[in-house]
Amino acid sequence: MIEDKSCAEIRRRLGYAPEKVFAAFAKADLLERWLTPSPEIRLTVLHFDFREGGSYRFAYHVPGEGTVIVAGSYGVIKPPSKIVFSWVIEPPDEHAGIQSEVSVAITPEGTGSELVIRHEKLGRTDAIERHSAGWRGAVDQLTQLLLEEEQNAR
Repeated sequence: MIEDKSCAEIRRRLGYAPEKVFAAFAKADLLERWLTPSPEIRLTVLHFDFREGGSYRFAYHVPGEGTVIVAGSYGVIKPPSKIVFSWVIEPPDEHAGIQSEVSVAITPEGTGSELVIRHEKLGRTDAIERHSAGWRGAVDQLTQLLLEEEQNAR
């Protein structure tokens, strides 16, 4: 994990081909199963148009705290290696209005891949800390999802 004044970054070696990792970002039904900071937080995909220029809107249901809405648009989609999208949390969340950007890079590494998620333009230390922890938790869940998908395919 690398942190600077406006960025959170996570790198993870995954034992899965880039195409499988990319698919977890590209399919709404898979996203709902892993793109949360912890298993206790539930994600509902409200809108999902996965294409360059397309947009998304997610509802995070946080036990005891209510719902956090995140929306954005896809600027770059290059299967199976790159995705860039905006990330804006809606009011009333304390981080509402921060115009941040997420870059996902997936590169082949042996029989698996390296996943790098860089969340930039966060601007506030508390937002960097929150999103660093969130992405770490989400990638833990992504790893579990990919394992389950592999076991189900057998």
